[in-house]
Amino acid sequence: MRLSIVDLGTVAPGSTETDALADALATARHAEEVGFDRLWFAEHHLSRSGASHHPELLIAAAAMVTSTIRLGSGAVLMNHYSPFKVAEMFQQLEAMAPGRIDLGMGRATAGPVIDAALQQNRQRPSQVDHQQQVAEILAWLYESFLTTTRSVATR
Repeated sequence: MRLSIVDLGTVAPGSTETDALADALATARHAEEVGFDRLWFAEHHLSRSGASHHPELLIAAAAMVTSTIRLGSGAVLMNHYSPFKVAEMFQQLEAMAPGRIDLGMGRATAGPVIDAALQQNRQRPSQVDHQQQVAEILAWLYESFLTTTRSVATR
């Protein structure tokens, strides 16, 4: 049986975000030592109890203190990001830790304040097509962007 962990970067009562991030890295080292297969970091914004705002940063830090455990995101909230930016970020993480990076993609509202804060154009909030975003990321990752975007655009 393969065992995995999703780490929320929880800030314990009486501790700080710095403590929570150090704990997340300690969890990564310990999980690898005891044989866990995978550790994913969650994405949560404007949360006093969570320090994992950008899982990509924790993935990079955990890659530097581990050598075998798979690391990933659970999940990047795609409705807030450019598919190209996410693809490039995870390609760079893969270059840092070859064969150990997982990209979890999701969509969720982070609440009205955060959703507005993450919008590039607040006058015209975008309507995100999740299926198209996933197709674009796959296209960028597998170097078939022109072919894929033509087929997505004709739907």
